[in-house]
Amino acid sequence: MEMPPRGIARLQEIRRKIDEIDESIAALLIKRMEYAMQARAEKLRLNLPVTDTEREKEVIERWRAHARKNNNQVSEELMQRIAELVTEYTRKKELAEADK
Repeated sequence: MEMPPRGIARLQEIRRKIDEIDESIAALLIKRMEYAMQARAEKLRLNLPVTDTEREKEVIERWRAHARKNNNQVSEELMQRIAELVTEYTRKKELAEADK
C-alpha cells in the first residue's frame, strides 16, 4: 500500500485530534445535561421555578468571558451563541420533564 504524502498524513492527524475533541465536547454536554436534570429536581424539591433567566445570563456571560480570557481565539459572538443554544436546549428539556 502506498503511503500518503506527508501533508496528507499531517492533515489526517489533525482531523483525528479534532474528532477526539468533538468526542470530549459531546461527552461533556451529556454530563452537563445530567447535572441540569439534577438541578431541576432540586429546584422542584425546593419549590423554586425551573426557569432562572438570571442564571442563564450568568452562564452566557461566563462563556463570553472565556473568549476574552483567551484573546478571542474563539469570538465572543460564537461563545455567546453556543451558550444560548445550550441554555435554551436545557431549559426546554427541563420544562418538558416538568410536564411529564
